[in-house]
Amino acid sequence: MKFNYKKIFTLTSLVLTMWAGVGCEKVLDVNVDPNKTVSNPPNLILTSAEAQLGFFMGADLFFFTGLFSQQIAAQNGRQTEAWDRYVIQPTEVNTVWRTNIYGGLLADLEEIIKKGSTIHPAYIGIAKSIKAFGFALTTDTWGDVPYTQALKGTDNAQPAPDKSQDIYPALITLLDEAIVELRKTSPLVAPTTDDYIYGGNAQRWIRFANTLKLRLYLHMANSQGFNASTVQTFIANTPATDFMTGVADDFQMRFETVAQRQNPIHQFIVSRTDDICTSSTVINLMNGKSDPRRASYFTPAPFSPALLTTPPTGTTGYIGLRNGLGAGGVNNGLSRIHTYSRGAVTSTTIPAGPTLGVGALAYSGSAPLNMLTFAEYNFIRSEMALRYGTAGSAEDFYRAGIQASMVDVGVPAAQTTAYLASSAGTLGTGASALQKLIEEKYIANFAIAVEPWNDWRRTGFPLLQSLPSTVDPANGGKFPRALPYPQQETDANPSLKAIQRNNLSERPVYWDTRTTGQQ
Repeated sequence: MKFNYKKIFTLTSLVLTMWAGVGCEKVLDVNVDPNKTVSNPPNLILTSAEAQLGFFMGADLFFFTGLFSQQIAAQNGRQTEAWDRYVIQPTEVNTVWRTNIYGGLLADLEEIIKKGSTIHPAYIGIAKSIKAFGFALTTDTWGDVPYTQALKGTDNAQPAPDKSQDIYPALITLLDEAIVELRKTSPLVAPTTDDYIYGGNAQRWIRFANTLKLRLYLHMANSQGFNASTVQTFIANTPATDFMTGVADDFQMRFETVAQRQNPIHQFIVSRTDDICTSSTVINLMNGKSDPRRASYFTPAPFSPALLTTPPTGTTGYIGLRNGLGAGGVNNGLSRIHTYSRGAVTSTTIPAGPTLGVGALAYSGSAPLNMLTFAEYNFIRSEMALRYGTAGSAEDFYRAGIQASMVDVGVPAAQTTAYLASSAGTLGTGASALQKLIEEKYIANFAIAVEPWNDWRRTGFPLLQSLPSTVDPANGGKFPRALPYPQQETDANPSLKAIQRNNLSERPVYWDTRTTGQQ
């Protein structure tokens, strides 16, 4: 399905800063007739909200958390190298918090929800589903954040943050409300192509909402006092068809080949050549399994044009950079982010190897951006069965997760069969099973923002590489557990300033309780 992205850029958010309600600055005076009601139709607001979600999920949140989870690495002496050494200034997260999340995505969604019975209930259900997803990302990334008092506009310009352990149950309730709305019928105009994600298909939104609940329950299960019977009952009482049923249900944003409408990971690479490359952590893990997904995730290295047609199939042929080395690392002959995140290769002249510069290959930019997939659903069910005794076979869900990931990536059936027949295709039991499961989930969730980092904070897997001893980051070399609160917000909101952290290694997310393994 092809969507009209022109709408994204024609909708002006009248409440961009005001609605955020998080340390808001004075809204600019505008020449508006006070006797006229200004109200954007829900279809335009929805396209704006979904587009913003897709773009910032593939931009700031992916680059911060992709570095933290060592799916990507910084390559030169510019801004990203400091991030790769866990030095992130509060000013560097101003935009993603204020403009993208609170003043953009969440403000638009709240505007839809406020319309209530005047619009088709599916709009309300979609808005509440995405709102739950957006707030989950926010609390997972920062910990305690404004929720109850947020989005009140000038009625509360300095909202107090809620505890992350209080936000999670509220999001479960919000998703329950969303599902109720999605099941309603109405003579009013329903969303169709203005919904870029599922084309207005209410059943797919119900599947997403229930699958998101599973993701949240999995996080909650990592906290003390969580009762496993809660999720056992939820799964038992939910029909299988109300969870994701196949890769067609993937929660993803589609992009186009037109400039400014391309995949944001691709756009970043084009605009900031050589800022990032692939991490040796993920590449070495996949090399060890001769993983066929490498051919789509990464360019071969050392490079030769023939390898694009016949990619390496053994345990070599792809090279990543160790995180933290930056400009001090070996920057020649590295694997680059490839078609899975950038779209088809469109170069008419393929450069010779062995070193492939970031700008050497041209791509369409039309690769979709995944945010929660059917593959992840299966890995969630596998972990829940393995650790918490929920219904189903951990082994079967594990293999189904791998199968779904291979389909997403476009791996030929014969290669998928061979991979599942190898040791990687068997989960097994015992202490090693969880590590194996999370490693496969980590590979399947390549280029997905936040969740691979969440899994590491929950389980300690995959095993990340410590920063080189020559690196002395501000947080003493410990791995990041949260982003700093943005400078704009701590300056304007005393409630946030009071809880600003000294370094990134502090643990403000309530389910981040793991005390063993890497710190």
